[in-house]
Amino acid sequence: MSLPIDNQAFSDLLYALYGSATSSEANSKHFLTHLRQMLNLQHATMIVRQPTATDPGLIYTSGDDADIAIMDTEAGGYASLYAQDPLVNLAIGEVVTLEEQTPRAQLIKSDYYQLFLKPYNIDYVAGIDWLYEKNSRISIRFTREESQGNFTSEELDFFRLIIPHLEQSVALGIQLRQLDSERQIYADSISKRSIGIITLDKNGNILQFNNTADQYLTDSDGLHQTQNQIKVGNNALNEKLNKYIQEALEAIKTKQRAAINALAVPRDSGKADYQIMIKPISVENHNESDVTPYLTVLIQDPERNLEISVRTLMNLYQLTMSEATIAILLAEGHTTDEVADELDIKKNTVRAHLRSMFVKMGVTQQSMLVSLVLTSLASTQ
Repeated sequence: MSLPIDNQAFSDLLYALYGSATSSEANSKHFLTHLRQMLNLQHATMIVRQPTATDPGLIYTSGDDADIAIMDTEAGGYASLYAQDPLVNLAIGEVVTLEEQTPRAQLIKSDYYQLFLKPYNIDYVAGIDWLYEKNSRISIRFTREESQGNFTSEELDFFRLIIPHLEQSVALGIQLRQLDSERQIYADSISKRSIGIITLDKNGNILQFNNTADQYLTDSDGLHQTQNQIKVGNNALNEKLNKYIQEALEAIKTKQRAAINALAVPRDSGKADYQIMIKPISVENHNESDVTPYLTVLIQDPERNLEISVRTLMNLYQLTMSEATIAILLAEGHTTDEVADELDIKKNTVRAHLRSMFVKMGVTQQSMLVSLVLTSLASTQ
């Protein structure tokens, strides 16, 4: 008997599966619900992180919120019974049924059946396990009530058919979320240093920019955005900027080594010049598209202070709260007299703290102390 699944239904299922991997919401519920409806299942459940005695794990199940009860993480729920599940640590990449693992007569007498299967009218279970990066086991389980009947050979073959897609989609989802986490870490670190980042395409048009760059462009203080391109208020410097951008783009297109150029851009407000760097990005022809970034433009405002963590600075160099605060004020460009006024303490007190800080931080000059603070991990928090 063939399954009542046409090409469109199979396409919709795969769309839901890969959609769960690429969606901003890390949730496989839509795919699992789609699969449950297609194959007349009671439940379809994916175990991304295996439950343990101290960890309820990460488990997705099909359907609406009412179905989540089957994956209850409270005492006496699925997590506490997981160790008794006969479908644990299955042969990798194979479809296994409960009947193959445990004879029916033996199963009915088990605590697992009495406490977990019977209360939820579960009579038939099939499952698949696979590995992500050789050490992380991912599992999917399918259940049916007695009235829905046991799994047919055609249905088990269908489960085997989707195994490669399960493996690939879950791996893709994990990798994308890892990349997103790494990107957020880098973005936060750059943000703390008030560096604007703009990416340009092969024509020098703006593709993306971070919040800091957006602020710089919106301020229009010697730098702005016109027709999706970066423009400088000074005509001569604008030509120079365009020249640097075009030279870098041409070098990338001809596979030549592109120079990293920089320039200072005066500001209408009279504040310190923006510092701009044009940095090429390595581009592979076979990966190129209309939205492939070719250049990164970095923008630094020298007048913006770093967000330096007092607590981290204290931990790194065993400084007191007062010492760390003084160190940060000095790193922001204040003189010792200004620090004394800011903290409402005597100048001699500031000098006494400085002597203590020199010893703790292993430096002999104030300039060395400032450099150490600015390059420490405290400035990336």
